[in-house]
Amino acid sequence: MEVKIKMKRWYISLFIIGILIFSASASFQKELPKIEKNTFTSAKVCGECHVEIYKLWKNSLHAMSIEDPIFQTAYIIAFKNTNGETKILCIRCHAPITYFNKDYDLKQEITKEGITCDFCHSVTGVDFKNKDNPFKLEPGLTKNGPLGGLLSPVHKTRRLKLFETSEFCGACHDYTDPNGVTLLGTYSEWKAGPYAKDGIQCQDCHMPRKEGAIVSADVKKSKVKLINDHNIQGGHSIDQVKKAIRVEIKDVKRYPDKLRVSVDVTNAGSGHMVPTGTPSRKIVLDVTVKTTTGQLLKEQRVYKKTLVGAGGMEFTKDSDAMCNKSVITSDNRIKPKETRREGFIFYIPQDVAVTVTAQAIYQYNPEIIQQTDISIEMGKDEKVSR
Repeated sequence: MEVKIKMKRWYISLFIIGILIFSASASFQKELPKIEKNTFTSAKVCGECHVEIYKLWKNSLHAMSIEDPIFQTAYIIAFKNTNGETKILCIRCHAPITYFNKDYDLKQEITKEGITCDFCHSVTGVDFKNKDNPFKLEPGLTKNGPLGGLLSPVHKTRRLKLFETSEFCGACHDYTDPNGVTLLGTYSEWKAGPYAKDGIQCQDCHMPRKEGAIVSADVKKSKVKLINDHNIQGGHSIDQVKKAIRVEIKDVKRYPDKLRVSVDVTNAGSGHMVPTGTPSRKIVLDVTVKTTTGQLLKEQRVYKKTLVGAGGMEFTKDSDAMCNKSVITSDNRIKPKETRREGFIFYIPQDVAVTVTAQAIYQYNPEIIQQTDISIEMGKDEKVSR
């Protein structure tokens, strides 16, 4: 009898200890955020659980799509020059939740988040034929993405193949104006090129998978060890830009009074044309010849899309190109995997030793509104006392 009583006391003690341990762990468990029906969730709320992904996104141009000073300047100029007619055109891609809430004046905090987490993860389809609203959106309790078989304690999850295709990106990264002029053609360039035929998508280059936690461990333990890089490196990334172009001096031939230089320029690392995006961007190939006597000669090739407006004036500013009727008069940008052989002639005697250098330079000169110090000397008096 005494042994049974001791055993019962032992079981009771274990039970109490178990309750205490569970209570202690529960008290330290992260309080889960609340998701509402039929509305978009702030990125800050997403970041409470998806900590690593949120940090990556927060440093991206997607997160800064409204605050970006380059966009801000172009938008202000375009708004002024068109009496506000371009407001919807500009805002709906830089704050695409406006497709749903029509908050083009950016009154709501969720709109000010730019290309925010819940916009992308609420997309269920893309219709390129619908120019005014290409996205099918279902904001609320279900979050869509490229991974399947996931369970969340906060919301439902759904795997959509769309998230692994370039079509998901194409609705924003392609724009043809009402006159049929393609001003932004990044998606179209990819689709017409070899990367699309090989099944290489935008996400493979701009959102590669890397080690990371899809969800914080204090919310849920997950077996997923790889996450997509939500920093989404593009034209603003020095590393990404450097990978795009390869330059190689193929031949240097000497003649009695001149030398001929052949240079190959290859789009080796970009699935679209280089440069892409707004027409104000260009690639400049600099070829220089330096002699042992100190003489320096230089030749250039420029690769760009040229837009011309009324009166034959070339548009060199983003705001002008996006807001005025224009035609494309030339486009010699380099296609994906294309090699361009360029020839240069320099008039230098054959007996003079030379060093030949070839370099490609990405050039973009956007307008930026910035704070400027103004200092004006005003009243001044000076007396000398002896």
